[in-house]
Amino acid sequence: MKEISSNRIWDLFIKRIHNSLTKKEVEEIEELEESKENNTIISQVKRIHMMSLHSYMIPSFDKEKNWKYINSQINSPFRKIIHSNLLRYAAVFIVAVTIGIVVANLAPNANKVAFNKIEMDWGQMGKITLEDGTQVWLNAGTTLEYPTTFASSDRIVELDGEAQFKVVHNTDVPFEVYTKSGIIKVYGTTFNVAAYDEDSEMVVTLIEGKVSVENTNGDLLAALSPSEQLHIDKKTGKLRLQKVNTEFYSNWIEGKLLLDETKLSDLIKILKRWYNIDIKLLNEDIGDIKISGTISKNKPLDLFLKVLEGMYGIKYEYIYNNENKDVVLIDKK
Repeated sequence: MKEISSNRIWDLFIKRIHNSLTKKEVEEIEELEESKENNTIISQVKRIHMMSLHSYMIPSFDKEKNWKYINSQINSPFRKIIHSNLLRYAAVFIVAVTIGIVVANLAPNANKVAFNKIEMDWGQMGKITLEDGTQVWLNAGTTLEYPTTFASSDRIVELDGEAQFKVVHNTDVPFEVYTKSGIIKVYGTTFNVAAYDEDSEMVVTLIEGKVSVENTNGDLLAALSPSEQLHIDKKTGKLRLQKVNTEFYSNWIEGKLLLDETKLSDLIKILKRWYNIDIKLLNEDIGDIKISGTISKNKPLDLFLKVLEGMYGIKYEYIYNNENKDVVLIDKK
């Protein structure tokens, strides 16, 4: 059989996924699959496709563009910075995360540890599936760094921002999330970590299973049970443990935010990240207004602001800015 380029193989498989193969191309791809010469690249394509089916949550994207992007990146196994600037490209980057996983497994030099780094811009959210099957939902403005292949003795990732982890159970190999304020260690469970650099606290919320939280020196701070939430003051190191309704801290992965007497000043931090916008309170007193209800990220911010204006005695001005972030000014009526 004549030698065929990897680009041609990718093109054929992309067409197969989109049911656009010609009769001649169907014969060509069947001949390829029977040949041992192209086994490696064909296995890559199939595995990446299977993994990518579970690795994005933003529905609107160009599948063909994704696959061509993957193909172009397939020969870069070492550290990649995956930075998403536009919402429509978010899925591309999420899918791209799987590239490193697959490439690392197939790379000839297995002794070198490859890392990926995914950065979500403000206003974006995403989901990835790690090599061990662990699912991670990333909130806006979050950075996650992880090895493309976990070691045999540990599974370590680094987080700046907010993420929810659904960790695949493995009693022999702990899963650890390193932040600047502490380490969360688990063997298999679901939990949420909010550890934005600019926040005064790191907050760990356990949804199910068990987790232990250690300081950056590895000293145990707390062992959490389901529905428990640990606050760590970054400046003083002071701890605060409380029972919470985890629904309020887990629904953001579905683009919903449940509010239960949430202070307007705290809500503004979330809205800034979600909508990539600057919001300023012109009167500090209104920051203490407590708000209850539900916000859907699919709805325009303006709609929510109008509700606030009607219910909480405030007024707002929305200032569009083509070159920089839009600005919302909020004041008393």
